[in-house]
Amino acid sequence: MRVAIIGAGVMGLSTAYYLAKLGAEVTVFEQKYLLYGASGRNSGGITPMIDKKELIPFALKSLELYDKLPAEVDFNFLFRKDGYVKVAASDSDAEKLKRDVRVQNELGVKSRIIEPSEVKELVPDLNTDSIVLASYCSESGVIFPWPVVWGLAKGCRENGVEIKDQTAVDEIVVEGGVKGVRAGGEFYKADIVVNAAGAWSNKVSEKAGVKLENKILKEEICVTESIKPYLDPYLYDITYGVYLSQSARGEIVGGITGREVEEISTDSTLEFAARYAKRATQLIPKLKGLAMLRQWAGVYDEGKDGLPVVGFTEVDGFVQANGLGKHTGMIVAPALGRELAKLIVKGDNPNLKEFSPRRF
Repeated sequence: MRVAIIGAGVMGLSTAYYLAKLGAEVTVFEQKYLLYGASGRNSGGITPMIDKKELIPFALKSLELYDKLPAEVDFNFLFRKDGYVKVAASDSDAEKLKRDVRVQNELGVKSRIIEPSEVKELVPDLNTDSIVLASYCSESGVIFPWPVVWGLAKGCRENGVEIKDQTAVDEIVVEGGVKGVRAGGEFYKADIVVNAAGAWSNKVSEKAGVKLENKILKEEICVTESIKPYLDPYLYDITYGVYLSQSARGEIVGGITGREVEEISTDSTLEFAARYAKRATQLIPKLKGLAMLRQWAGVYDEGKDGLPVVGFTEVDGFVQANGLGKHTGMIVAPALGRELAKLIVKGDNPNLKEFSPRRF
């Protein structure tokens, strides 16, 4: 079986890696370079404390894979499990945290509700007046996205996958079913074409004549100058969408969850910097006065019902692997990619039925 995968992010590379291990002949096409898309621009928060119950089993499986894959591909993903704290700044969001934790516990996640005083034990400089309630999971943390992508690419290549960067796919050739792709002036024969193009998935899908209506979201992040390490857990404020963590080099890495946009843009804005700084310093006043050294933006996509779009389409051989959504792509991609590889090779996988493109 020959498979062409469009997009070399974590979803595309995970799918390629597991397809190769199942014996498929795989080529990955990346329009720019590794890390150009959302997989190289996110903050790396990893937790099964997800508010979408359909994704929680994949988050738990991905946690296992993030423990296992570095040894398989002989590459350190720099995964630091110092816990993950979600805080709420309103009574309604506090109730949401309680509902989410009940569902998470039913599905095997070891999360729990904690009071602001306990959050302060985890984050000593937290302003407890800035929050109402929090949830916490110790089996979570922060991963460095770049080594994840580099490590998966290494594992792919060692299993025979060809990764073609700077090679945009110009055409998906469909003649009663997928026949292959044209890229860089050449035709590449394929039995299966996988659309793992993230924010560009709608446009890629058009090339196969398949309508895809994923939402496109833009998210901005920044990094400050380095300070002495003291912020261990990943901190995410669900009311304001602001999140913070500290890198191994001491930088405070933080951003605001993405909002829907019409056009793909990675421009940075002053408006983001002002909003982020205001809420971050309300949460941790000690951050006032720190210099913001760099900010950037990334784009990603989300299925129009909020769930990923993964599986076979109405065009024989054309497969969607996109729409992974807000703060979940890095978390669920390894397990989703592994399950998608099984679907492609075996022709069926009931574990993915909730994400089928045919549900729309």
